[in-house]
Amino acid sequence: MTPLLIAAQVDPEKVKPGWLGLFVVLALCLVTLLLWLSMNRQLKKVDFDDKSSDEHDETDTETDTETEDRSNERSAGGDSTD
Repeated sequence: MTPLLIAAQVDPEKVKPGWLGLFVVLALCLVTLLLWLSMNRQLKKVDFDDKSSDEHDETDTETDTETEDRSNERSAGGDSTD
């Protein structure tokens, strides 16, 4: 074995989780909590009112009806190019 590999061997009984691992896990938990709180704040700003979607559907229906009327006029020979 090379001297580098011999020096890299560590006794498994001397290896412990350390403070660095604890701080990394706590930092990840804190960041996750902050992102979750931020997401909740953003979702509270969104208006999920059903009335607005109903109004939008009515507008789409009116537009579709007007389009159908125009296409029926054209197919019936109602095009006037005056």
